Amino acid sequence: MRIDLIFLVVLFLNAAFCSCSTSHLSEVEETHRVVHLSLDDVEVLGDLIKHQQDYDSLFQHPLMAFLQELHSKHGLRITLYTYESFNDGDSYISIQDMPLKYKSEFRKSSDWLRIGYHSPRADFDSLVSVVAFRNSYNNVNSAIAQFADSSIVASTLRFHYFFAPDSLLSVLTGIGSLLCADDSSRSSYNLTPSEVETVARGERIVKNGISYIRTDLRIDDNLRVIRDLKRLETADTLVVFTHEWKLWHRPENDDRRSVAGKIKVRIGEGVNRELFKETVKWLKEAGYKFSFLE
Repeated sequence: MRIDLIFLVVLFLNAAFCSCSTSHLSEVEETHRVVHLSLDDVEVLGDLIKHQQDYDSLFQHPLMAFLQELHSKHGLRITLYTYESFNDGDSYISIQDMPLKYKSEFRKSSDWLRIGYHSPRADFDSLVSVVAFRNSYNNVNSAIAQFADSSIVASTLRFHYFFAPDSLLSVLTGIGSLLCADDSSRSSYNLTPSEVETVARGERIVKNGISYIRTDLRIDDNLRVIRDLKRLETADTLVVFTHEWKLWHRPENDDRRSVAGKIKVRIGEGVNRELFKETVKWLKEAGYKFSFLE
């Protein structure tokens, strides 16, 4: 019964999207329009570490299989913003413990996949020391190069809560661009209020060799995402994202949920997966090329 309910909700949403997502600027001609698509708060690596015995292939994992399918169908290129440590109840799992068994598959996916630094861990800490932040950043990049490949390391980043003052940014290397807040009322990194307004208008700012780019749209639970995309359709560059936990959650967390809570999570994931799929499909049909903005 629960599975049937989820299926009906997703089927309804799919039918609704199909009826409203086909109108574009015209028959799309050759364009140079690009879109950066990403997931924030990514913990799939922690799951692959903890349950590595369950996955002989990287793409046996449901989230990675979902992304690979969208790459195969629509040419998706995507960046995953992840942590150094993943909460495992009473302890933490380190990204440095990622097994090497998926290295070949990661390398073969380097044309469509990037992994980038997000934060030391999911718990936000504005008082993190410069040394701790620098070490965390370097540890994540080193781990990605080890279990995947250096070509997978993202240079276009979005930090947790758009947080990184001058004291932190000054000790980091390898950053090409920082993706700023999608809400103009929020501060981003080391930008002044006037610079925040400039970026919010869609203009890029370059400081100390780093480009600051507005995030245009988040997909999270946005049932009008196609309408919102159409409003942005004249833009040459789009930055769109969602959160991993909107698409997939760690199954062991279900033990702490009620029956109603479990149903809510499953329905939410089904809805957001449809939103994500229709976003990717629409972007391709609108003539956008998926880009890492490198």
